[in-house]
Amino acid sequence: MTKKPEQPAQAVQKKTTFAGRGGNGSPEPAPPVGEHRLRPEQELFFEMSLGSVYESSGRDEIAISQYMNAINDIKLEYNHPDLAFPYCGLGSVFYHIDEPAWALRCFLKAREIREARLGGDTVDTATVYNNLGACMFMLERNQESKAYFELANAIMDAELGQHHERTLTTARNLLKSDRTFMDIKPEFRQLWETVIKYPFPLAPGGKKKKKKGGKKKK
Repeated sequence: MTKKPEQPAQAVQKKTTFAGRGGNGSPEPAPPVGEHRLRPEQELFFEMSLGSVYESSGRDEIAISQYMNAINDIKLEYNHPDLAFPYCGLGSVFYHIDEPAWALRCFLKAREIREARLGGDTVDTATVYNNLGACMFMLERNQESKAYFELANAIMDAELGQHHERTLTTARNLLKSDRTFMDIKPEFRQLWETVIKYPFPLAPGGKKKKKKGGKKKK
């Protein structure tokens, strides 16, 4: 049985610096006296933490429910980079319950968000690239898998150094992809016919030369 590629851990605990609701960096208005309200980023943190706990304990359905709540109920700014976290959580659950096609959809959405908000050359985006490569690997889309692993490894190496844990993870995944890629022989339908050349040269007029040493007519 082929061992699955590894997924770097999501940095859920990382706090993202972001402007307030006004978009100009001003703080949000204080809640009324006696009412305690969490910021959307804080609510997201708790939803993701609960989902991670349920996922690690094998309660995948509840973990999926937590991540879906984070997508539907928590209202972040439309251009907030943390919008990608719930999709990464969903992708992680689907990947570990052997549903790589569904996991791929989630990570593609996370890639779209992070490339638009953070750019394509950041560690967070490279983490999604690695996870996309892992999904492609499980779906036997080997060329795409290798391309994503190479991209993730190059970014991790440049941003974190070659000895960092995440860089080593992407390097191991790339090695697995290389080994699988070398073992695969492409299958294709031959669309032409091979012409076998006549072994004996033709005479100047296009006629076949007679072999010497044959029987003579009487």
